[in-house]
Amino acid sequence: MMQTRRKEITDILEKEKLTAKQLADIFQVEVKFIIEDLKHIKQSLKPFHKKLKEQWAVCNSCGFVFMEREKLSRPSKCPSCRSEDITEPVFWIE
Repeated sequence: MMQTRRKEITDILEKEKLTAKQLADIFQVEVKFIIEDLKHIKQSLKPFHKKLKEQWAVCNSCGFVFMEREKLSRPSKCPSCRSEDITEPVFWIE
């Protein structure tokens, strides 16, 4: 039986920590589709008492940490120093 991409992403993130870009490379799709999948997965895990966890993005220039950010995508600019050198958030399921 074929699994959906979202189910496959869930299975992968239960085993390892990956960025949206890494997942996009695995599934050969654009990052925006993975972000949509992650939003859906985040909601669908609630009844199973599991959570989509996130290691926050960090500005490599000034060290600003993007805590509690609603968006799952990589921030484009640092609000502190305006740098665009920002690490991608990393996701996993617990």
